[in-house]
Amino acid sequence: MTTDRQLHVLSAYRLPTSYPLSLSSDETAAWLNGHAALWHPAALAGAGQPPQASNSYDHDSPGPGFLYALPQGPTLFQPDDWSMRVEAAGAIPFHATASRAETLANMKEAMTAKGLPFPDLPDDVTRLFAGLGFGYLLTETLFDAMDHVHLLDVGGFWLDVTNAVEAIESGEFRDHLKAAAEKLQQAREQLYSGAVYWLDWAFLDPQNLDAKWPESLPRGIPLTLLGSGEALERLAAEQPERFAELRSKFVPDLPSSVDVCCGSYREREDALMPFESQLWNLREARRTVKKLFGVEPDAYGRKKSAFHPQLPSWLQHMGYKHAVLVSFDGALIPSLRGTAANWPGPDGRGVDAFTREPLPAHDPQTFFNLVYHLHQAITSDAAPTVALAHKGQPPFDSYRDLLALDELAPVLGNWTGLGRYFTDAVTGDYIGSQPADEFFADYLDDRVTNEHRPDPVGGFPRHARLRRRIDAAFTLAALHRTLTPSPGEAEVADLEALAAAEDAIERDGANESLSPVSLEVLESAFAKRLADRIQVRSADGQPGVLVFNPCGFTRRAALELDGFRGMIAVADPVKAAEFSGTTARLVVEVPPMGYAWVPRQGTAPAPKQRMKLAEGLTVRNEFFEADVDAATGGLRGVRDLKARGNRFGQQLAYNPGSKMVARDIAVTNTGTALGEITSRGVLLDEHDQELATFTQRFRAWLGRPVLELKIDLELKHEPTGYPWHSYFAARFGWRDDRAVLFRGVNGANTMTGYTRPVSPDYLEVRIGSERSFLFTGGLPFLQRHGKRAADVILVPEGERTRSFELLLSLDREQPMQTAQGWVSPTSVAFTEKGPPSAGATGWLGHIDMPSLLLTSLRPVGGSPAVVGQFVECAGFAGTSEVQFARSPTTAMLVDGMGHELQELMKSGDGVALDFSAGETLRAKFVWV
Repeated sequence: MTTDRQLHVLSAYRLPTSYPLSLSSDETAAWLNGHAALWHPAALAGAGQPPQASNSYDHDSPGPGFLYALPQGPTLFQPDDWSMRVEAAGAIPFHATASRAETLANMKEAMTAKGLPFPDLPDDVTRLFAGLGFGYLLTETLFDAMDHVHLLDVGGFWLDVTNAVEAIESGEFRDHLKAAAEKLQQAREQLYSGAVYWLDWAFLDPQNLDAKWPESLPRGIPLTLLGSGEALERLAAEQPERFAELRSKFVPDLPSSVDVCCGSYREREDALMPFESQLWNLREARRTVKKLFGVEPDAYGRKKSAFHPQLPSWLQHMGYKHAVLVSFDGALIPSLRGTAANWPGPDGRGVDAFTREPLPAHDPQTFFNLVYHLHQAITSDAAPTVALAHKGQPPFDSYRDLLALDELAPVLGNWTGLGRYFTDAVTGDYIGSQPADEFFADYLDDRVTNEHRPDPVGGFPRHARLRRRIDAAFTLAALHRTLTPSPGEAEVADLEALAAAEDAIERDGANESLSPVSLEVLESAFAKRLADRIQVRSADGQPGVLVFNPCGFTRRAALELDGFRGMIAVADPVKAAEFSGTTARLVVEVPPMGYAWVPRQGTAPAPKQRMKLAEGLTVRNEFFEADVDAATGGLRGVRDLKARGNRFGQQLAYNPGSKMVARDIAVTNTGTALGEITSRGVLLDEHDQELATFTQRFRAWLGRPVLELKIDLELKHEPTGYPWHSYFAARFGWRDDRAVLFRGVNGANTMTGYTRPVSPDYLEVRIGSERSFLFTGGLPFLQRHGKRAADVILVPEGERTRSFELLLSLDREQPMQTAQGWVSPTSVAFTEKGPPSAGATGWLGHIDMPSLLLTSLRPVGGSPAVVGQFVECAGFAGTSEVQFARSPTTAMLVDGMGHELQELMKSGDGVALDFSAGETLRAKFVWV
């Protein structure tokens, strides 16, 4: 039955087309609900045309029998007697609100008051009509957005709709609705014939694990799930029904409608953590998804940003194919226009990255502005894409309308998962390898302001040293495995305990709560086991100490050891020594992945002093000379002994303002191995009130080209407020404002012009050929102070750590070696045997390319094999030869998960390892 009755949403607003419109959520919800209500079959019955949006002044004289939806919002301009005109004309107004159920109830009440029928229809009927109505609204508005003639056959479309309304009682309405939807699809495809992609995202919130899944999941519509491995484990344990519903979508040997996007086991500050910590997080994420769903994730994604230039290479190395390059936490990332890009690392290997931030599905403004987003996607994207995100809140009703529309026909495009998206869509951009300054996540503000952590700064250096202790213990175990391929039960048990300690430390992350005691015991056990192996033919009755080097480069270790009886000679491998009672201070040179044996008793004459290592205000060795400032107690200057130009000055500072005053400066050691000066004093504010007292210790060891700086603070005033503005810091300055800054970023030496050049490894100041390095030892937060200074932030609000260590060095060719060596432990084993039969020093593994940094070496379970992880740090490709004391039978390249890729060629006793600039690679060495 057809009449002249019309259906109108009376509002001053329309769906925006050329720019997004910002209204309140309630206003946009009321508008959309009013329009959806008019597509209820009870309203459509007897209408002569589709519902439309109209201005109120066009209906000063209401039409007879017209049905008006009046959305909640600003008061419309209407005649004072409009309500009387409505009554006289027999029109039917009703109020639309932010609740669809309330809106429909208002319409039902208004219609029944006029004697019009309003049958109670099942939800699966009314939602299909609402979905078709939303599709009609979007399609017609899209023609306006693209300034195109409207191509929809409105007459034929409306005939299908009226036939559907009349066929409800017989139950045959669905075919008519599909015919109407197909007409919408044809019209849209005439406007834009290419594919349009719709992605549905679900964000797993660990604080809201009982939130319902999006309706796309039970309907079989592709869903992309983003969550950490830890959150997925908790979901399985705490919400077994919800997990079972998700798990049911994974059928062996069949494609799943769910793409699990998991880039970390735990959401944490990975971009500032050591290599092996980051790789552990990636590896555990993949293992967890495999364990829970039987598949490994193809896509990397996480809510807490951890982006850096090397990440694409690492992802491919770990087995990921895709990445989500979207900042969900406000972190700085490169500005990208397209929805997908090919993102390479510095070695040229990369992944396809999704770069479009999903729109919140719970926000009605998303759907009110949907034509604008769709128009922008069609006109700007190589692969037009609209993505919706569910973050634990119920979606707005228009989301259900979109799903209902898709049941009828793919009017606006097709729903797809992330994996299929990269198969079907065209990658829009090749963005190239991005510089480090393009990425910045404000972990400091997050840890201080949002998490209120007791260790926003101090947790990082602690974690860095624990991580290197783990890697050192694994390296000792691996070197023992290269000499003894068949491990015993005790060794296997210790390896399992070490792996458990690693998991505990990594799950704990950068905080201060974990005790390293058990880790030290395990490290000592592996050192003792290795010492016994290499001393199997050594003579008894010669007390000594074996010093092990877990790094892949030569180290000069500074040791302070007890238990010496008499003085020993200063001869290889001992480069410097001094003795006090039974305590020895030694500088020992240890080969890469090797050992040095030092006797613990002797009758040698006292070592001769080669130079005055500390006197007055100066501490020095054969590489540099450093002066302590008499007024402040800070560092007045560091000079190399050739050009003698000042490289660094240092003071302690409180931001926003303070002055450093020395109360006492004394030479606390000046021996044949160590020079040490200690300064004590106070930090004062502008009113000469004490902010803190300090102790600074400057150390120079003979034979080591580094100046050690230890800082101890006792605060009288706690910093509060924004942590980048209020903090205690070590402020370092340089002489020339033309200096260029570089920083260590995951092994790469990267130029930076950023105000906050965060780096847990080092900051380099380069002036011409002079290269001066500040090694932070895991303290990651740096902030430039003017053009000639930078602050290493020590104590912001909440920080409880009061003792900090820094390192200064000059003209280092391989700064990452120094950075790694400083935070690596020096493993020692006290023995009662003489030097190993091969000599007092020796290497057990060797890498002939200094730029190829060994980050870990570990045994492969109980098998006669070890795996080494390498990172190229100088930016040059090449070939390195890797050797062991016992030549391996075979070697192969493996990925980050241990899957074999290709066999490596042996070259004599070594294995040839080809690498690209900045590449991360992993090799497995096997003994039969």
